[in-house]
Amino acid sequence: MSTTVTPDETTSSSTSPAAGPVDGAGALPVLAVDLVTAPSLLEGLAPLTRGLEEAGIGALTLSDGGLHPIHVAAHLAPLTRGIGLLPRTDAIYVEPFHLATQLMSLDHISHGRAGWLLQAETDPSAAEAVGREVLGLEATAREAADVLEAARTIWGTWAPDAVVRDTERGVYVDASRLQYADVEAETFSVRGPAITPRSPQGLLPVFVADTDRAAAGERVSGELADGRVLDLDVSGGARAEELAAQIASALEQAGAGPSAVAQQVRLVRLVGLDLEADPLGTVRQLADELRSRGLIAPAPAPSAASDASGAASESASGRTLRDLLGLPETPFRLDPARRADRARLTSEENA
Repeated sequence: MSTTVTPDETTSSSTSPAAGPVDGAGALPVLAVDLVTAPSLLEGLAPLTRGLEEAGIGALTLSDGGLHPIHVAAHLAPLTRGIGLLPRTDAIYVEPFHLATQLMSLDHISHGRAGWLLQAETDPSAAEAVGREVLGLEATAREAADVLEAARTIWGTWAPDAVVRDTERGVYVDASRLQYADVEAETFSVRGPAITPRSPQGLLPVFVADTDRAAAGERVSGELADGRVLDLDVSGGARAEELAAQIASALEQAGAGPSAVAQQVRLVRLVGLDLEADPLGTVRQLADELRSRGLIAPAPAPSAASDASGAASESASGRTLRDLLGLPETPFRLDPARRADRARLTSEENA
């Protein structure tokens, strides 16, 4: 659970994952599987996801195949109990405020199992669809960093105890426990606060897939991200020896210094899984082999029994995705100058 920090304990909010102590340093990465959100796969997606969860997979990434990854993740959230859900979705040709709130909502309905695989879109059709000019690579990288920092600021606009639900006084929220985002970026601005109460994790884990690192830029991939995603292509066959060698090499290369957090391998992601063969058998065999070599984290706690429909209302283990990944908690930090209740005061009272 997130910790509330009172105004006299801190005066500003930090958006960098490296700002606090590095918990879980050296923790083994979580095994993830990437699924493409093609409409033709939708009918079998829920049973496949539950099967992957039962096979001990720690997280699922969802790449756009026609259906929006956040929408598909929201569909799967109440049907699963322990697996992390990370939509791979664009940070460039979107409204940052709406994107941040959608991800907060996903964290709520998954009970703290949501993350974000940040994509920096370079397809000109994405810009045309929203009436924007196509950005060059440098501008794309700057925008990706701005949007990520804005999202974290928006996620930190509600204190955990902001919702009071005082029916006698007719008060739903304590405005003194909210704060404005006040983001002024190169191409957008966000006032805030969020329209969604603080989600279970506070700050959602954010990663960049290997395939997206060049477009997202070094600042996002090498400094701001919560760790590295190691992509392993299994489309040509899943050979445990080769995959184990790649993981071992990546773990050895994780460096030290200011960028150590962003360089630590937190997710090992299997991409290109053959869904026509025996995906569950293949994944289970791989997971067992890699765990026996001490290269990936232990399987999450077994799922609690769900009802006949397969629906589940809360995390089986009570652990968030940050917990599973070995990431530190994210305490709420209130900046008195940005407190939402100050908007009700006159300029003299605000002085």
